[in-house]
Amino acid sequence: MVFMHIFLLFAYLSNFYVECGVEVDDVIADAIQDTYRDPQRKFGEGDGNIPDTGNSFAFLQKQKEDEDRIARAGYKYMSMIKNLIQRSGKTFRDLESSDEYQRSLRAQLCDTVPTSCKKYKNSRYRSADGLCNNLRNPTWGMALQAHARYLKPIYDDEYTSPRQRGRNGGTLPSPREISNKVLAGDMLTPPDSKRNLMLFTFGQFIDHDLTFTPIVIGENGSPLDCCGVDASDSECYVIEIPTGDARFPSRTCMDFSRSIPTPHDEGCSIGPRQQVNRLSSFIDAGMLYGDSKRFNENLNGHVGTMRTSSGDILPPGGACQTSQTEDFCQLAGDERSNEFPSLGGLHVVFLRLHNIIANKLRQLTGQSSQDVFLETKKIMGAIMQQVTYGEYLPAILGKDTRKKMSLNLRQKGYWNKYDPKVNPTVKNVIATAALRYGHSQIPPELGYMTRMFATSRVFKSEDVFMDPHIVVTQQGQNIPDLARFLLATPSRKIDRQIENAARNELFRDINGVTFDLMSFNIQRGRDHGLPAYNEWRKWCKLPVANTFSELQDHNSDTIARLQNVYDHVDDIDVFVGGISEIPRADAVVGPLFECLLGWQFRDLRFGDRYWYEKRGIEGFSRGQLREIRKMTLSKILCETLNLDTIQEEVFNLVGSKNPRVKCSSLPLMDLSEWKKSPFPFIHWRKFLSSVGLYN
Repeated sequence: MVFMHIFLLFAYLSNFYVECGVEVDDVIADAIQDTYRDPQRKFGEGDGNIPDTGNSFAFLQKQKEDEDRIARAGYKYMSMIKNLIQRSGKTFRDLESSDEYQRSLRAQLCDTVPTSCKKYKNSRYRSADGLCNNLRNPTWGMALQAHARYLKPIYDDEYTSPRQRGRNGGTLPSPREISNKVLAGDMLTPPDSKRNLMLFTFGQFIDHDLTFTPIVIGENGSPLDCCGVDASDSECYVIEIPTGDARFPSRTCMDFSRSIPTPHDEGCSIGPRQQVNRLSSFIDAGMLYGDSKRFNENLNGHVGTMRTSSGDILPPGGACQTSQTEDFCQLAGDERSNEFPSLGGLHVVFLRLHNIIANKLRQLTGQSSQDVFLETKKIMGAIMQQVTYGEYLPAILGKDTRKKMSLNLRQKGYWNKYDPKVNPTVKNVIATAALRYGHSQIPPELGYMTRMFATSRVFKSEDVFMDPHIVVTQQGQNIPDLARFLLATPSRKIDRQIENAARNELFRDINGVTFDLMSFNIQRGRDHGLPAYNEWRKWCKLPVANTFSELQDHNSDTIARLQNVYDHVDDIDVFVGGISEIPRADAVVGPLFECLLGWQFRDLRFGDRYWYEKRGIEGFSRGQLREIRKMTLSKILCETLNLDTIQEEVFNLVGSKNPRVKCSSLPLMDLSEWKKSPFPFIHWRKFLSSVGLYN
C-alpha cells in the first residue's frame, strides 16, 4: 500500500513537472527537430488550377516562390503539431489549451522582436502588400498571411483533416450529390427584375481585390492528377461522382487539391491548419496593381501611367486559353483577369481611368513619375471604396443591415471611426463561402449591344470561360458593346438553382477538364474546416433549426431537398445553407450571407488606417474628398468607354425611376484640387509629431 502511494505520488509529480516546463521544453524541442527531417515538396499556384504558361514575367514566378516558401513552412508546422501530439501523449485540444506548451513553443520558435513600423507611421501611401496598415499589429490585412476566422475551424482530427463526418458519425454526402439533389433545378434561375449583370461583374471584380487562396500543385507546376497518378498524395481530396450521374456517366471522381497550409499564428503558437490569402485584404484596387511592390513596379508604365497594349487595353502576359491566333492573355495585378470576359472588360475600364487621372495630375502638378503613380493609385483605391460602399453594397445588402453595420458613407466631412483593434483581414468563411454567392449569378451567355441597345451577338458562357477573345479582339473596340450588354441584361437571382438541363454551368478549366463549380465550393469549405450552416446562424444570432422542418429561411421544396441528402440538419454545409436561403426584400442574399458580408465589410472599413474618408496624412484634403465623392461607376464607364448614355444607378436596370441620361450630365471629379493641395499632403499635427514638436 505504501509502495502504491509512493508510485502515485511519483506519477503526480512527474506530470506536475512536465506541465511546469521541466519536460515540456524537451518535448517541443524534439518535435521541432523531427520536423526538419521531413521530405520537402513543391507547392504554389492558385485556385482555378492555372499552370505557368511560360509567357509570364519573372515577378509571377517570384510570387510562386513565395507561396512555395509558405507551403513548406505550413507543412513543417503541421508535421510538428503531429509530432507534439505523439510525443506528449496529449490530444490537440489539450495542447492548444495548455499555457505551458504555448509559452515553450513561442520561446523556442519565434523571434520576439516586433516588426518596426516606424517608416510607415507618417506615410501618405499604404504599403503595396498591406504591411503596417495597423501599426500595433503589422501583419493584419497583409498579403500572404492566413485568413482570419470568426469561428474556430472544425477538422475531423481537430487540427488538419477536412471536415468529413456528420453529427451522427456518418460520412457527409458527396458535394456532387448535393449539387445534383439540392443545387440543381428543373427551371432556369429567374432573372432579377431590378438588377443587371454589371452587379455580377463588379462583385467578381471586388472579390479579386480581397481574396485569392492558393492550392497545392504538382512538382512540375501543373495541377495534381488526384483521380489518376497522384491519387495517393495526401493533399488530394477528391470529389466522388455518384453512380449514374448524367453529367459524368463514365467518371467516378473529380480532381480536387487542398489549399496550401500556412502556420497558425505565424508558427508562434499551437493551433489548427490555416489557409493563406495571396492578396492584401484592403480595398485598395490591388487587382489592378498587384499586392507587392514588385507587381506595382512591373505594371507601372511611364510618367505615372500603367502599361497598356494597342487599343489602350491591358498588356499581354497572363495565363488563359486563346481561341484566335491574334488574341493574347491579359496581364493585370490579379492573374484571374482572363477568367471571364466581363471581368476582363472591367479591368480595362479601371486601367484607363488610372491613366486618365495620372496624365491630368502630371499636367497639373509637374510631380515626378513615381509621385504621380503613387498618388493616382491612392485616388483609385479611394474611388474603389467609394463605389463599393456607395453603390455596390446598397445593391446587395438590405438597408437595416447597412445601418446596423455602419456601412453607409458620409456625404460630407471626415469619418473618424478607425479602430486599430478591428482586424480587417478577410475571414475564411467570407473567402470560401459568402463571397462565392456570385456563382449563382453566372449568366448563361454574354454578348454585344449596339449604341441603340440592340443585341448584335451572343456567346455561351462556357465557351468564353478563361478566353479573353471578346475583350482583346480588334484591340478592345468591342468593350463598349459588352458594357451595354451588362448594363441592359437582367442579373440572375441568388437561389439554389445553379444548373439545369437547359443551362450548363459546369465549366472547362484551362486544360479542358470539366468541373462543377458548386461541388468545388462545398469541398473547399470542408477542406478549410468551416463549421456547418447552423453554427454560423448561431454566430449571427439568427434562429437555429433543430430539425429540417424548423429551417426558417428556406422554402418547402429546398427543405425537402436538404433533408433528402443530409443525415442531420447540423450537417448542412455553410455554402449550401447560405446560397439556398430566401433573400430579404431589399437584399440579393439571404440573412446568413447578409450578416457575414456585413461584418466583413464593416471590418474592412473600421480596420483600415488608410480609409479614404479618414482625416490626416492617410486621407485627403476636404476639397479632394469632395471630388472623390462625385465619382460613380456610371461616370467611370462613360469616361473610359466613350458611351453616350447610361443609367445613373449602374447596378439597376433602366426603368421609370432609373432612366438613361446623357453621360455629359453626370458630374466628374475636378483634379485641380490636387493643385491647390499639392501632394504629399501632410497633416500639420502629424508632421510636427514626427519631428518631435507636438505630443
